[in-house]
Amino acid sequence: MMAEVTRRFRAMNTDVLATIVIDAAGQQEAAAVALDELEQLFARVEACASRFRPESELSALNRSAGQPFAASPLLYALIEAALQAAVETGGIFDPTLLEALEQAGYDRSFEQLAASGAAPGPPGPRPASAGALPGAWRAVRLDPATHTITLPSGCRIDLGGIGKGWTVDQACTLLRARGFRHFAVDAGGDLYAAGTTGDGTPWTVGVSDPANPERDLAILMLDGNGVATSTIARRRWYVGSELRHHLIDPRTRRPAASGIVSATVMAETVARAETLAKAALILGPKAGRALLDRLQVAGLLVAAGGAVLHTGPPTFMELT
Repeated sequence: MMAEVTRRFRAMNTDVLATIVIDAAGQQEAAAVALDELEQLFARVEACASRFRPESELSALNRSAGQPFAASPLLYALIEAALQAAVETGGIFDPTLLEALEQAGYDRSFEQLAASGAAPGPPGPRPASAGALPGAWRAVRLDPATHTITLPSGCRIDLGGIGKGWTVDQACTLLRARGFRHFAVDAGGDLYAAGTTGDGTPWTVGVSDPANPERDLAILMLDGNGVATSTIARRRWYVGSELRHHLIDPRTRRPAASGIVSATVMAETVARAETLAKAALILGPKAGRALLDRLQVAGLLVAAGGAVLHTGPPTFMELT
């Protein structure tokens, strides 16, 4: 008989749920230890890579733009993954858009804003800065021999578009290394699942309708897959009469206005699903669908008018 051991905690401004399926006759203690390690991993990545913490290693890297920065293996791997995602999407996923995010009003974490009852607005006074030039990610230099990262002058990095997914992937690697084969890790919808649930059925996740979150547009069955959804239906705010959100189009350096409300992607890793979902949403119905089709990943795009577009292999099961 199998049983599920679960852990819920808060990290990276989201709720994390990790589930390990074990033999009910044993493994209880081993699962608890693994979940402790998993929770510590999320805390470690957040402490390293949060742009909202001035003491984080990422903040120190951003302050060092223009000169080599000796990075920890963790930060180096995260930056390397973000740059690889930029290459795969032709720069539509761009981790060097922190200046544009702040100019859009996203200069504090949503967790802090919710606690204060505030909403993002125009950024306060900042030191004079030209900011990063468009495509600055191409000028970021990684030196694997010395583990140094050199940002071009004026460039600052935000890892919010890949950090959660990347950490879920690392958490799953940890669980496999501890000998577990049936598990799921969900960080605010960035989800990976392997094997089966405790009762032997497949892991499933619903893709909600952005216009009606109580209704699922499709159900996904996961086994060795990552899935992520990017949407402008959440994390949005008004500046004056202008509605803004956190998904910045690198071509305009403003919140994307592509006609896509949400994009869900299934891929072999959550980090890849997360970055491709963001890129597809920013590109819009035609170009976003073409990107996912070219890369042969399954996707579901929801247009502003409610139309649903499928891409890639027939992985999604639509509901009637």
